[in-house]
Amino acid sequence: MKKFIYAAALLLMLATVKTHAQTFMDRVHFEFSAGTGMENKGITPVDFSFKSQVEFVSIAYLFVTVEDNISLYKNKEVKTYYNGVSLGGGLGVKLLDGVKSIHALDVRAKALSSVGCPSWNRSSYDISLAWYLRSYRFSPVVELGYRFIDSHTSGLSNCGNAFLSIGFRY
Repeated sequence: MKKFIYAAALLLMLATVKTHAQTFMDRVHFEFSAGTGMENKGITPVDFSFKSQVEFVSIAYLFVTVEDNISLYKNKEVKTYYNGVSLGGGLGVKLLDGVKSIHALDVRAKALSSVGCPSWNRSSYDISLAWYLRSYRFSPVVELGYRFIDSHTSGLSNCGNAFLSIGFRY
């Protein structure tokens, strides 16, 4: 009975979502960004990312992201770094979707995992706010959030930090 109630509630919610006649390319967006986080446990993260997102309803979208992760730290007073590539995805929800403005504000949640043979094998989980301008051309995007890093490498503990990334959206 619970499954039926949940399914009925989901169908009612989806029935209230507006859809607009758009081509597939109108619902696809790309982002390039660079970001950094606050130092935690002696490590400062620097990330370069590419996102490809597809709106599946007017208020939400799914995205796939690839990141180059560089983690700066000092080892016996010598500055060095860990390097790796992460792949993952997430969900974005538009907060200012109904407002008639060029500004947009989204809430994003994503999960990433290391691929290949990184020097720091890890999984990371983000929650963030993203601001951008609604445009069919390039527009700036600023993302502010929190990232928890679940370390899978011995000698490196789990950590979390606030981060800021700046980039372009098309």
